[in-house]
Amino acid sequence: MSAQPKASVIVLAWNGMAYLDACLSAVLAQGYPAFEVIVVDNGSTDGSADFVAQCYPQVQLIRNERNLGFAAGNNVGLRAATGDVLVLLNQDTVVRQGWLEALVDTFQDPSVGIAGCKALYPDGSIQHAGGFIYGPRAETDHIGRHEPDDGRFDQMRDADFVTGAALAISRTALKRVGLLDEGFYPAYYEDVDWCYTVREAGFRVVYVPVARLIHYESQMAQRESHEHKYALHRGRLRFVFKHWTLERLEGEFVPAERAWAAHLERTVELMAARRAYLSTVLALPDILAFRQSSEEEADALVGLLTDLRAAAMSGLADLQANRSLAPVPHEPPPLRHSSRAEPEAEREADQGERRGARLPAKLEAGREIREPPFASRVPIVGGLIVALRRLWSSVAVRWYVRPLIQQQNIFNAQVVGYLKALQDRLGQHDYILARHGQALEQHGELIGWVSRRTDQLEQRSTEHGRLLQGQLRDVEENIREINELAERLAALTRALSTGHDEKT
Repeated sequence: MSAQPKASVIVLAWNGMAYLDACLSAVLAQGYPAFEVIVVDNGSTDGSADFVAQCYPQVQLIRNERNLGFAAGNNVGLRAATGDVLVLLNQDTVVRQGWLEALVDTFQDPSVGIAGCKALYPDGSIQHAGGFIYGPRAETDHIGRHEPDDGRFDQMRDADFVTGAALAISRTALKRVGLLDEGFYPAYYEDVDWCYTVREAGFRVVYVPVARLIHYESQMAQRESHEHKYALHRGRLRFVFKHWTLERLEGEFVPAERAWAAHLERTVELMAARRAYLSTVLALPDILAFRQSSEEEADALVGLLTDLRAAAMSGLADLQANRSLAPVPHEPPPLRHSSRAEPEAEREADQGERRGARLPAKLEAGREIREPPFASRVPIVGGLIVALRRLWSSVAVRWYVRPLIQQQNIFNAQVVGYLKALQDRLGQHDYILARHGQALEQHGELIGWVSRRTDQLEQRSTEHGRLLQGQLRDVEENIREINELAERLAALTRALSTGHDEKT
């Protein structure tokens, strides 16, 4: 490689008017002396291609008639590029000064096949400092994601992969491994696949922290949408079935994938995976050619994928069984009447009456006022003293006190009578309250039954709604798969027809 190898920066554009100006300005401002810029417009409808042609005439513009996806769109630029180092760059990036020189200098080490960048979020935190593959299902993540850019990610190192948003590949490595695999349509895992293939060819894949840029991730699909999840699973499956050994697929991947799918119910995620299994089955000829599989291995791979697809479709009956609720009585508990309520009420009323009867009994015993008898403890003349007291009481007091005593006795009798009547009334009220208490207890049981019944009906309604949604997703997925099979059949028919016409 010469002292100043030529670099080709390929910017894949699709409806990127909001980002292209900042992206291209930053690229063209790089201080590296020998590079070309190629913009591949992937069928934009927002005037992006015309904007580049008018405002950046120094840039080579290639117009695709339609959106070819990430891999095929970039391959158009790779074929047109003339550099020794070829750089893929997303339109929604703004590179920092020195970015291109840092990437090109990395390839002074001939063992390096692909070099990646430090990608930052607009707030300055880390988005990507190299990528890694983890778990038996080949999931991926970015090193340092959302961490502060505080120096911890400033060392160049080897990585499982680097993001295709900004990576460079040497011309030597490109000649060895070829272009991006266009089977990863529309996107996802094509960068992982390329890095894996380059490493299998004997080159290193490295992360270059001094090659810095901002990545806005403008064209990301909605992460919860069916199409996004389908593309992600489809890319993951294509990567795994291209590169992993049959033993690893059988021993690690398929058991983990089945266990993962078993917990999804009939979600959008599972529908997308189910469609991806079928799509991978249809794409097996390309995968088998890459693996150079024997007929025995080909049969085994088909069996693994069909097994996964069957597992994704078999969970509805299990879901219905596992979600079934205990039977709910349709009739409320009967209200109890005199058979139980009245005896209990009577017992409670009797107890209250016995407790309340004690006070009127005491008043009755002491309601009548009587004249106290005269007595004397004086010996011999005691009887004379008593007689004299009686005589004096009769002459001086009795004529006045007796009417008062009689009047008080009448009043006391009335009070005692009133208290007895009040006691009787309270006894009746105790009886009534006891009956009402029994009625409230029974109505409380009824209210409890209504509450439980309502909760159970709500649960059943929720479960039925889930089952219905799952069935609707099954129908939608069947329609998608039928359409996909019909398109594939139509393509095969056209190919056969063309071949027949050429022969005739």
